[in-house]
Amino acid sequence: MSQPFLTANPTPDRMRALVEYLSTYRDGSGNIREDDPERSTRADSRQIERCFAELFGVKPPESKSYYDFAVEINQGGGVVISAASVKSKEAANLRDFRDRSKRRRLRAYLEIANASAKDWTLCRDSGLREEDFRAHRHADRFGAAILQRQADERAAAEAKIQKQRRHAAPRRVDAQASVFLSVMYSPMDKQFQREYLVSSYPIVLPLPEHREFRGKALVGLDEHDEVLYEWYALSGSQFKYYPLIDERKYASQLFQLLKPALESLHQKAARMFGHT
Repeated sequence: MSQPFLTANPTPDRMRALVEYLSTYRDGSGNIREDDPERSTRADSRQIERCFAELFGVKPPESKSYYDFAVEINQGGGVVISAASVKSKEAANLRDFRDRSKRRRLRAYLEIANASAKDWTLCRDSGLREEDFRAHRHADRFGAAILQRQADERAAAEAKIQKQRRHAAPRRVDAQASVFLSVMYSPMDKQFQREYLVSSYPIVLPLPEHREFRGKALVGLDEHDEVLYEWYALSGSQFKYYPLIDERKYASQLFQLLKPALESLHQKAARMFGHT
């Protein structure tokens, strides 16, 4: 059976389910307040992860693991696992997706990590120091270290998944079938609606063609000589990834969420438990 965004584009039924899950958080239960007349809400990053976990019928760990959820598929007497890391971000230019000429240049925005202590531990183990970064020395060595750190973090998460349920069938995480899930959404329009776009990208990060320092960031450039990675080593160690929208594996088209009736806590409690 194909899995939406992991092994195939979503079917209309699965896409409808995802839209409905995301839309439930517009009723006042979302953790982010919108600036519209109704003062509605929307899902934050953790709630978006829950929507995808629900789509796959799994329970998210809701931890700081590299992966936000994993899907098991029985195969050859064992269990093959496809795992996903969900990244969400507002994108001011998302509506450019409708213009074919602009779409070719449109990139997703994924903040992969911001673990300063772990990053710098690996850098120091490789003989790299903060003064080297400030002086813009050793761009390739720093770039290799930060990509290795992501690979190490991913491998540790995969090993943890494989050790779960010891007495069950053998479990193997398939990195080639695992993905980053990018959830991009536009600013609100005049009708107080946002556009959403979901795209999946391989979990194994590609090597850049070239690395160089630009201001406070170490930048990795792709074959188009455009920014693929940014690492702000001295500013929270934010590591950002900008794959082209056209290079996604599986994806949705642009979609909008539904508008449920807003419900106060009193109304929700009364509905769930009777008169309060």
